[in-house]
Amino acid sequence: MSSLKEISLANNEIRHVTLTKLTSLTNLDMSSNQLPSVPIFCGRNNTSYFPNLDTIILSRNIIGFLGTKSFRCLPKLSTIYLDYTSIGKLQDNVFASIPSLRALHLLRIGNPLRYISQNAFNSSSLVILILQGSHFHFEKQHRYHANRIFASCPNLQHLDLTDNFMPSDESTFQTIFRPLRKLQQLFLTSTRIQNLPLNVFTNMKLLETLHLDSNGIYSWNNSYRIFGNMTSMKFLNLKHNYISVINETSFPDDLLSRLETLNLARNPFSCTCDQMWFRNWIQKNGSILKEYPYQYKCRHPNKMNGILLRDYKPTDKMCNPWNPLYTMAIVVGMVVISFITVGSITAKCQGNIKNYIYLLRVYRNRKKGYIPLDSEEDYEYHAFVVYCDNDRKWVHNDLLNKLENEEGLQLCIHHRNFIVGDAISVNVDNFLKKSWKVLVIVSNNFAQSEWCQWEVDVVQERRRRQGKKSLFL
Repeated sequence: MSSLKEISLANNEIRHVTLTKLTSLTNLDMSSNQLPSVPIFCGRNNTSYFPNLDTIILSRNIIGFLGTKSFRCLPKLSTIYLDYTSIGKLQDNVFASIPSLRALHLLRIGNPLRYISQNAFNSSSLVILILQGSHFHFEKQHRYHANRIFASCPNLQHLDLTDNFMPSDESTFQTIFRPLRKLQQLFLTSTRIQNLPLNVFTNMKLLETLHLDSNGIYSWNNSYRIFGNMTSMKFLNLKHNYISVINETSFPDDLLSRLETLNLARNPFSCTCDQMWFRNWIQKNGSILKEYPYQYKCRHPNKMNGILLRDYKPTDKMCNPWNPLYTMAIVVGMVVISFITVGSITAKCQGNIKNYIYLLRVYRNRKKGYIPLDSEEDYEYHAFVVYCDNDRKWVHNDLLNKLENEEGLQLCIHHRNFIVGDAISVNVDNFLKKSWKVLVIVSNNFAQSEWCQWEVDVVQERRRRQGKKSLFL
């Protein structure tokens, strides 16, 4: 027996055990018995019965209490299994006397576990803590101390809190995990999380694996404050939640570039254009998606229910159709620009436009067979006089006296004959029609007047179209 290293007493009805010294023993399995308490490992003078014991398995016993002396005299003990025991309360410093403790398995203890003292996990050597399935209510702060529960085991690297009740309050969530800066694996599977907390995982720079599967997570904002700065992350599990859309804001780019495995299986994906970014991303990076493609199915809309996400292939044309409002805006814009352009041209070229209209009328009349008469009897005036305002005195005193009084001609003079209130251009056009000939008084003043030159241009073009030589200078 001096060289015995492993003993298994599992699956018996043992209620009490008396130990003897076995210095070579490293593994002791006493699971599935009826032990009401942890055996005593100390002999006389606190000597150890099992000085080299590394692993002890006490799972599936009726142990209901742990005290500070429960694991004394085990200097090399590194792993303890207390799964499926009746321990409803974890006292302070229960494991503090175990200098080499590295792994503590408390799977489904208490049924449920009701209370955790502030120094229950006091162990600077503890690396692995399994508290899975104990249904402990972390949202009920009177049952534990959020700021102390993990403060005395700062070297934890692996923490499994699966099947417990995590708090919905974000600040409490942050307080619980603040001391755990060395975590590498964190399991929060089925912990009733609905909203991903900010600034919790971002402080775990050594975290490589994060399980958030089987929760009630729908969506999240501020992805950098949730998943940012996680420089060691390799495996992220968000399987079996209520996530419907993944887009370019769901995860920081640097996280996606580092991940070796991303599990988003069994989520109710929405196969709409909102999913287009994710579909395009899958085409390039689908190899890191765990359980893809058969566990990635559409849930919405109803016509797509059950279709593999792989078979939903949105296109730019489908998701970015031409908006009729764009067409309306362009048409309205063009109409407005056209009105402005036409208005500007009309304002600047009003005289020329009227001239062109007049010439068009003449042309149309000719096409209809109307031949202008060339008799002075058909006109009210013998001549329409075009002159500069600076020459008005000479025209009124000398010209009229000579041609009207002495020669008996009837002249149209705009200062005398034009109708008051009508525009000058209108008067010019009307009285040209009533005049047989046109008499232009050319002078230095006339040559400098753009208006008088315009009158001459109109008259010349009009008479030319009529085929008349009726302009006198």
